[in-house]
Amino acid sequence: MDNKANSSDLNKVLSWLDKPSSKFSEENRIRNLNISENRLIHELKIGNVKLPNNLVLAPMAGVTDGSFRLLCSRLGAGYSVSELASAKAITMKSRQTIDMVRFQAQSRPYAVQIFGSDPSVMAEAASIIDNLNICDIIDINMGCPVSKVVKIGAGSALMNDPKLASEIIKKVSAAVKVPVTVKYRLGWTENSINVKDFTKTVLDAGAQAITIHGRTREAMYTGKAQWNHLEGIKEICKTVPFFANGDITSVEDIKLLRERTNCDGFMIGRGCIGKPWLYTELLGHVFYESPEVRYKIIKHHLLDMLMEHGPAGVPLFRVHLFGYLKNHPNAAKVRHELCTERSPHEVIKIFKLFFAQYN
Repeated sequence: MDNKANSSDLNKVLSWLDKPSSKFSEENRIRNLNISENRLIHELKIGNVKLPNNLVLAPMAGVTDGSFRLLCSRLGAGYSVSELASAKAITMKSRQTIDMVRFQAQSRPYAVQIFGSDPSVMAEAASIIDNLNICDIIDINMGCPVSKVVKIGAGSALMNDPKLASEIIKKVSAAVKVPVTVKYRLGWTENSINVKDFTKTVLDAGAQAITIHGRTREAMYTGKAQWNHLEGIKEICKTVPFFANGDITSVEDIKLLRERTNCDGFMIGRGCIGKPWLYTELLGHVFYESPEVRYKIIKHHLLDMLMEHGPAGVPLFRVHLFGYLKNHPNAAKVRHELCTERSPHEVIKIFKLFFAQYN
């Protein structure tokens, strides 16, 4: 790949960092210049929805709000998924929940992820979202491991009830016009891994794409993702896109995942917290992590969060600041200052002074 061409293209796209926050446009998306020649990264379709590439931003509660989804889209993500939204809250017309998934600056393609255990409620919620015309895909969460989700029989608890999972997928699919996808795990415990049988259930019910996280509910987010259990999945879903998820942090990871699983795409979660330009690197661009560029990305991210959340954007930004400062020497003092500072202007000033020392 031509590094000079990549650098020129990257610099052109990153010019938006010097401009005020604005709505996303296709001109602001970093692209793979030789996408057709890259066997790892390529265009993909989910139902009738065309994705510019097969790199996806995973849904992460408290992390992947509209601002972060927008940033990752600009930096190259093919599409993004909302924070998981309660189907019951949507049917009750919760303003907070609907606003959470409807942030106006969101780029497309975009999926709204819902969770619940009542097929009728899930279908109603999906229909409401679909009729609002705010997304291209409805994703059903069958993998969340947190207690408040599984205790109502939702999330990864549905892997213990394939019949109910199937009914949910069928009812949701019948209620919407957009493609329906499903995200799940390897199983409930290490002794009850049922990912392959569950995949057959999900596909038979009509899922138009699947994403599998390489851990069980029991493992939560500890240890390493067990990619070996994803081997053979593509043989089951020959014509349906399969996205692998879990511990993807580098080009080497996606190469190994493709070799081992023959997956169609890659969903990236914690690997891009503090490093949203990971998508840029995976697209084959030369990304020089200069202090100036890092500072501009952080500043733009914070400004977008303030547009979305108002003054609350500063404390909400803290989940990202630890990632941005990770592995930086002398970051402890700055981290402490940022944890107590609530003024957007002061936060930007602290970051600017911090990165200036590396110029």
